[in-house]
Amino acid sequence: MPRSNRPKRSKGAKREEPVDLDLDRALRGIKRTEIKNGVEYNVQSSSGANAEDGKTWVCPHCNVNIQKGLSHIVAWDAHRGVDSRRHFHGACWKSFQGKLL
Repeated sequence: MPRSNRPKRSKGAKREEPVDLDLDRALRGIKRTEIKNGVEYNVQSSSGANAEDGKTWVCPHCNVNIQKGLSHIVAWDAHRGVDSRRHFHGACWKSFQGKLL
C-alpha cells in the first residue's frame, strides 16, 4: 500500500474557530512602505468607496481626476506625515519618481 503524506489528526484535537473578516479594514487596503528616489513613502490602496458624495482627487502625476468609487493609491511622505498625502492612479504611482510637494 502506498504511503500517505497527509498529517494525522488526533481524535481529541480541537479546531480553532475562524476569525471574522474585518471588511472595513480589508477595503482600506494594507499600509506599506516604499522608497522612491530616496524618499520613504507610506502607501495604501483605497477603494474610494468611503469618500463623500461629489468628492474627487487630482492625480499629481497625470493631473486627471479620480472619482469616488475608483480604486487608487494613497501615498504620503513618511517623515512629513499624512498632511502630505496624495491620491494616485495605480499605474501613475508605479511610474512616479518625483517628490510630493
